[in-house]
Amino acid sequence: MNIIEVNKGQGARSKVALCILLLAFASLLILSACESSTSASSPLPTNDAVSRAPLLPTRTLPPTRTPLPTVIPPTNTPTPTPIPTVSISADGWQEIRSGVHIREMYRDPKAKSDRVFVVRMDPLKVDFHVQYQPDAPLRVSEWYSNSRALIVINSSFFDQAHRAVGQITSDSVSGGQPHERMDGAFYLTAVGAAVWPLEGWVKPAGMQVIESVESFPMLLLPGGLLNPNIANDPRTARRTVVAVDRSGNVLFIVTPGGTFTLYGMAVWLANSDLDIDTALNFDGGSSSGLAVWTPQGIWGFDSANKVPAVIAVDAKVMGLNGPDGGEWP
Repeated sequence: MNIIEVNKGQGARSKVALCILLLAFASLLILSACESSTSASSPLPTNDAVSRAPLLPTRTLPPTRTPLPTVIPPTNTPTPTPIPTVSISADGWQEIRSGVHIREMYRDPKAKSDRVFVVRMDPLKVDFHVQYQPDAPLRVSEWYSNSRALIVINSSFFDQAHRAVGQITSDSVSGGQPHERMDGAFYLTAVGAAVWPLEGWVKPAGMQVIESVESFPMLLLPGGLLNPNIANDPRTARRTVVAVDRSGNVLFIVTPGGTFTLYGMAVWLANSDLDIDTALNFDGGSSSGLAVWTPQGIWGFDSANKVPAVIAVDAKVMGLNGPDGGEWP
C-alpha cells in the first residue's frame, strides 16, 4: 500500500469521526433544550402533595333575604264621631245641657220600685212656651217631634172638646176658661218662672204674664208645706207635677206607673231631697207624658191619649232667644 492510499483511508475515518461528534453534540443540544422546557413548566402534584396542601376555606353562603311584606295603603274610612256620654253626679243628677239636669228616682229607693222622672231647669238658661191647639190635639211624642224643643211635658186638664179647663196663656194671649176648682198656676213673667197658689194671690199692677197654666190641686204650699186640703182619695194614677225648688229652679216631675195617689204624691215630694218650695199637680193618668232630648236619645215616656196643650222648653243662646224662642240641641 502506498502512502497516498494510507492517507486516503485516514481521511475517510476522520470524516466519519467528525460526523459522529457533530451528531453527539447536536443530540446534547436537543436534550438540553428539552430539559429546560420541562423544568419551566410546573410538575403535576402527586397524591401526597395534594394531601399535604392546605384546605381552602369553605365558602359561606349569604343568608336568604326575607322579602318585605307588601305595604297596603289603609282605606280612608271616616272616623266615627263618639257619642257623648252623660255623666251622673253622686246625687243622681245628669246634666244634658247647661242649666238642664235629669234624674231617675224611685218611690221606694231601697226596693228601686215605682220610677219617678225629674227634670230640673234653671229659668235663666231656658225658655218656657205653652203650646195650645184644641182643634188638633197630639200625643206628647208628636208634640215633641213636630217642635224643635228640648223638653215637652203635658199640662193641665181639658174637657171632651179638648178645650183647656182653667186659664191658659200662650205668648201673652189668654185662652181656656175659668174654673172654680183651679187651685194654683205655673207662671212665666218678665221677672221669671214661678208656681204659686191662686188663693190670696193678686197679680201686681203692670206685671205681664207671658205664659201660664192653671191647675189643681196645689200639692205643696210656699215653704214646702203639705197642702192640708188635698183629698185623701185612694185612687192611683200616673202623675204630672210642676214645681219650683228653694233655689228658683223649675222642676217637671212625672211617674210612668199608676202607683201614686194625689196625697201620696204630695207626701213623697215633701220628704224627698228635691228641696221643693211649691208644687202643683197637672193632668195625670193617660195624659201624662214627658219627652226630653239627651245625647243618647229621647228620655221619658209618651202619653196614652192626645192632649191639646203642652209646655215646651227651649235652651237659651247667650241669654237670647234663638229660632222659635230657643236653640235646638
